[in-house]
Amino acid sequence: MIANTTIRAISRTGAKRAMSDTPGPKMHKAKDAWKTIHATRPVDPHPHNVFHPPYNKVTSAVAVCSVVGLGYGVMYSGLRHQQKKQGYWK
Repeated sequence: MIANTTIRAISRTGAKRAMSDTPGPKMHKAKDAWKTIHATRPVDPHPHNVFHPPYNKVTSAVAVCSVVGLGYGVMYSGLRHQQKKQGYWK
């Protein structure tokens, strides 16, 4: 038993790979080259935001209520199906 443990420990130490002498990967840091990047960008006269106000309040309310209602409906439908399938609900 002790011989097996010793043999396993020796084989594990022999199986370990030696550390590499090559340096690690070069990390690209945009903060180092920010002035060069900023100087080569074209001038943008109009910022393209994701959301452009003004919003229609009725349309936004209907969209939010629809998404929440459909999400709840889908989750409840799945719950009901599983409860009936597994015999908890009749």
